[in-house]
Amino acid sequence: MRRLFAILLSAFLIVGLASSANAAGPELNPDRESTAFEASALTTCSENARFQERASAASTPQEVARFERYGKVLCGDDGLPHLIIAPTIEPFGALYMRGYEGNVLIPAHIFVGVCGIIGWAGREYLIAARATKNAAENEIFIDLDLLKTALIKGAQWPFMANSQGRNGGLRESNKNITTSPESDYSKVPF
Repeated sequence: MRRLFAILLSAFLIVGLASSANAAGPELNPDRESTAFEASALTTCSENARFQERASAASTPQEVARFERYGKVLCGDDGLPHLIIAPTIEPFGALYMRGYEGNVLIPAHIFVGVCGIIGWAGREYLIAARATKNAAENEIFIDLDLLKTALIKGAQWPFMANSQGRNGGLRESNKNITTSPESDYSKVPF
């Protein structure tokens, strides 16, 4: 029953049927101006007067090249480039602002992938080093053969995490976890 509840809750959150918290509005802050972001307030940097002022002050070839690259993105009233972060969590949210995936969405996925590889490779290295006769020494001085195998396994981290999560190898059993002697956590239904 708990699994069914978790699945239904996840489905409702993904589909967006959960009510969103709305603490903003004129009724709460009548004396403040609106902070709502509108993409229509942005213009192409090559057409923005403040950006053109900044670009005309460029003196080195690197600065000129940078302003030429930034001339293709969107700028605000201040003449500075702005990122568009699309609502990717909502259903079909990535389709809402097509063309701006390179601002945050793609770099964020690359970041999570690289961090996962590093983390999983470190985990695999420690597990493999624990199995050797001199485990403490392998933690201090890196064994390159163990590191190579750990990096190969680290590149497969999403699949390995999924399979180990399903068969219970990702978590430690409750009997191997020390608890406070004052409380009896064995009766907690985890």
